[in-house]
Amino acid sequence: MTAFHRQSRTAGVQPAPRRAPRLTLTERLEEAAQPVHDVSAVKAALSVLGGLSGALVMPWTTTLPWVAVALLIELWGWRASRPAPAGQTRTRRQRMNFAAAYTGLNVWWLTLAALFWTAGSVEAQAAGAAVFMVIGAAAVLLFYNVPAVFLVAGAAPAIGALAVLTVADGRDPGQMALVWISLALGGFFCIGRALDTPSTQEQQRRLNESLLNYETLAANVSDIIARTTLAGEFQYVSPAALAVLGYRPEDLVGTSRWDISHPDNDKAAMVQAFHRMRADPERAEVLTVRVRHKDGHWLWMQSSARLIFEDGVAVATIDASRDVTAQVAAEAALQEAKAEAESATRAKADFLANVSHEIRTPMNGVLGALQLLERENISPEGRELMRRAGDSGRMLSQLLNDVLDFSKIEAGQLDLSPEPMDVGEALETVVGLLDSQARAKGVDLRCEISGADLWIEADPVRLRQAMFNLVGNAVKFTPAGHVAVRLTVAACGDRRQVRLEVEDTGIGITTEAQGHLFERFHQAEGDTARRFGGAGLGLSISQALARMMGGHIGFSSTEGEGSTFWFTFEAPAAQAADTATVEDGLLDGVNILLVEDNATNRLVARTMLNRLGAAVEEAEDGLAGLAAARSGRFDLILMDIQMPHMGGVEASRAIRGLRGSAGQVPIIALTANAMTHQRVEYMAAGMNGMVAKPIAAGALLTEIARLLADAPEQIAV
Repeated sequence: MTAFHRQSRTAGVQPAPRRAPRLTLTERLEEAAQPVHDVSAVKAALSVLGGLSGALVMPWTTTLPWVAVALLIELWGWRASRPAPAGQTRTRRQRMNFAAAYTGLNVWWLTLAALFWTAGSVEAQAAGAAVFMVIGAAAVLLFYNVPAVFLVAGAAPAIGALAVLTVADGRDPGQMALVWISLALGGFFCIGRALDTPSTQEQQRRLNESLLNYETLAANVSDIIARTTLAGEFQYVSPAALAVLGYRPEDLVGTSRWDISHPDNDKAAMVQAFHRMRADPERAEVLTVRVRHKDGHWLWMQSSARLIFEDGVAVATIDASRDVTAQVAAEAALQEAKAEAESATRAKADFLANVSHEIRTPMNGVLGALQLLERENISPEGRELMRRAGDSGRMLSQLLNDVLDFSKIEAGQLDLSPEPMDVGEALETVVGLLDSQARAKGVDLRCEISGADLWIEADPVRLRQAMFNLVGNAVKFTPAGHVAVRLTVAACGDRRQVRLEVEDTGIGITTEAQGHLFERFHQAEGDTARRFGGAGLGLSISQALARMMGGHIGFSSTEGEGSTFWFTFEAPAAQAADTATVEDGLLDGVNILLVEDNATNRLVARTMLNRLGAAVEEAEDGLAGLAAARSGRFDLILMDIQMPHMGGVEASRAIRGLRGSAGQVPIIALTANAMTHQRVEYMAAGMNGMVAKPIAAGALLTEIARLLADAPEQIAV
């Protein structure tokens, strides 16, 4: 079969068997009668031989009557021990007649032994001892499994006769030494046999009792218990087969298990399991296979099997099988649901990536144009409007980042990219972005930074994101008053302990809402989103980022009075990096190929690069970029990723296949898809660096400087 099936059954449960009673004396006599009857002729011949032997030392007048009586007793015993008709047992009278006849015969033989002993000669005494031993041997051979008969009908009369002889008048104690020794040995032997040896019927009853217990157990469990030969032929099948497979046990016994096994079952696995069990007799193997029900459908059965060994050789298999069809179906459904969920997650990630690209492309143009306008001669009112537009664009970009990052966190695709960074500068940047929003509301935004060494190894993008979420929330939910931001960096060997604390005098958080604060899409009040805006993702993302950094985020709040949020983590110390000042003319003499399909983005990037002194040539897609790169006249290539006709990754691979210097030009990816696995893909395609959109002039210049560091005459930073 193939396995355990644990459904409980109540119908048809058989009661536990009662212990078989011990055999009575009458039953033991019934058991002894058959072997006695079978040797009646031999015993008769021995009686004649014993009488003839006695004639050698005794008168014929003594031995002939003894032989005649012995033969009469043998005839009596033969008739009393005849088998009963088929299907019947001997009557009580017959059994008692047999006992009397057998006892009388033994007593009569012991009389012959006594006659030998009293004849006076040494030869006669030896003959008497021989008769005694023959009587004992006959009792052992015929009744070794019937101790009661052995004791009552054989040993007891013999011991009694010996006892009488030993106290006979005129008997020399020295002459009776052999008798005393025989008496002692016979007594001990008879008593031991009577106590230790069970009868054949009792042994059979014990065996039947054990089999009954086993069959009762097998009949009352819902698992199918089966024994098969090594070739797979069923020798025993428990009644559970009818309920599980529709077969009666007798339908399967004698047939092969392969007759109901599915052809697609892994026979190689079964063979391997057999070899493992044969190598380790104590080992059990569990296999799950398909088995045909009697009505034709297939069931999944799980089987726990062991080998049966005799004299160290495997002779059969015994297993317990259970129907696991429902379990297998549930697991298959779970796997299918998992695959569908993973497919849906990938589809969502692809959709968000596409949305991200489509949103970031115009956003890159907007923010890039605003960066360029900062250098223009604009009125104070216009500059203020431009600044607000830039702040709004960056906040919109941050909101988009939150939505996309949360999707990445859900999919387990968000990775950290640690690098040397100034944590104080990162916080100042965040506070600077939010300062105008705070001043517009009349909120005093304060920033305090303490610590001698603020350089750490961390992901600057993700750390600024967490900072922006915490400080931005404080500004957002504080209608009036102040927001105090405190950053503390403490040295601990070669590591730094960082604590960011944001305190506000805002609306606070109700006790009921505090337990759900870090749940996604959750805000403290139902109308909070309408009053203050936001998607309710910032704190959830910040908590996930804190955990990824090995840190912790927490808060305390009182409704109507304000809140304090803190973010703590530990990071390795880092060396301060050289800073670059973005000034006109820094890229004088550098020839750059700009491959970008969006005209606005090309305009912003070209203007930014031209102001830095670079000569820029444009290409609208990957194919045009590849054609331009063949000339080999460029010092650097800026490559967008998602473009028509040929994308940036494919174009980079093609450029790396060009001969000569044209195939060695550094390539920088310009993309909004800046996840770690995507960065790996870009590098594998032959790109050398990456700048995330929206493009900041400082970030772009830093990456260019890194790649052109081997040509100091071209760039001085």
